[in-house]
Amino acid sequence: MSSLMPGVLLIEAVAQLGGVVAQADPTLPPLPDLRLAAVHNAKLTGSAVPGETVCLHATVLGRMGPLIQIEGRAEVGPK
Repeated sequence: MSSLMPGVLLIEAVAQLGGVVAQADPTLPPLPDLRLAAVHNAKLTGSAVPGETVCLHATVLGRMGPLIQIEGRAEVGPK
């Protein structure tokens, strides 16, 4: 029996990457105590199994004070 990486953990992985991307701009001060506040329009179309490579993508769409909006996705092959 193989193990699965559930969609909720893929969402968490994208959120973690989004936090790193948001903190990576050297022209902006770091955001202390950064937290995930919401997930909108998430679509879980599958999960990852051992041996598959998961590619994570995160882009900062906007900033307003301490709030950051990120768009991201997790892909396994064409999924």
